[in-house]
Amino acid sequence: MSDRRHQAGDHPPAWPYHLVFAGIGAVLGLGSPIGAFLARWWRADPVIFSLWARMDLSDNFFFYGYMGVGTILAFAAFGWYAGKHIESHRVHNQDLRRRVEELHLRSVTDGMTGAFSHAYLQEALSIELERARREGHPLSVLMLDLDDFKKLNDGHGHLFGDRVLKELTETASMNIRQEDVLGRYGGEEFLVIMPGADAEVAAQVAERVRKAFERASIVPIHGGVPVRTTVSIGAASGDGRDGLDALGLIALADKRLYAAKRAGKNRVVDSEA
Repeated sequence: MSDRRHQAGDHPPAWPYHLVFAGIGAVLGLGSPIGAFLARWWRADPVIFSLWARMDLSDNFFFYGYMGVGTILAFAAFGWYAGKHIESHRVHNQDLRRRVEELHLRSVTDGMTGAFSHAYLQEALSIELERARREGHPLSVLMLDLDDFKKLNDGHGHLFGDRVLKELTETASMNIRQEDVLGRYGGEEFLVIMPGADAEVAAQVAERVRKAFERASIVPIHGGVPVRTTVSIGAASGDGRDGLDALGLIALADKRLYAAKRAGKNRVVDSEA
């Protein structure tokens, strides 16, 4: 339901940390024989550097070789170990962050349909209503309810009823606007929060959802003739300055939803009869 944005830390480095750190360690280890050579040259203070350098390197070849190989291997091994340790922590932190995100997603979504939960809808609507009041923008909500859902459950079983709820969620998600918030309000009722949408836009979106769901057909679990079902929708709009709070806006949409039911179902009601 929501976009997942990848952080820079989620992407693995071009090279594994243990190889990078081992390489850095090897370079640092190379500084040991070079440092020893420069220290001996500074103490010797020769008149002819090139002559002294050839003699020193020739006389102390094994000393410089032993120091170079030893320190390079030691620093590279330490870098490899440190890189492994850091890489292990990075993977662990990624897994931990992913698990936290999954737990958060589960806490704000309905487990069966994947739509946002009732509690999340209440919080989101309060926030959007306050913003609409502050900025003077319109705000609309749609209350959707499956028609004759009990008959579907009784006739085809609860598993089929669950499939119908999922179908409604997917159909509504594909036909509302990108900025709209879809959630399961309870049972077979769904709520759509539409920031910045006036009554006309809300009615257009609601009709688009209704028509799309009317065209959908769902095959029963054990086969047979595809089942078509419909949805009734009540729409309400406000801007936070008309005296409506979150519960009042929902109550108005719910009232219009039941007006749609009384008028024959499979329709949108967005104004008082």
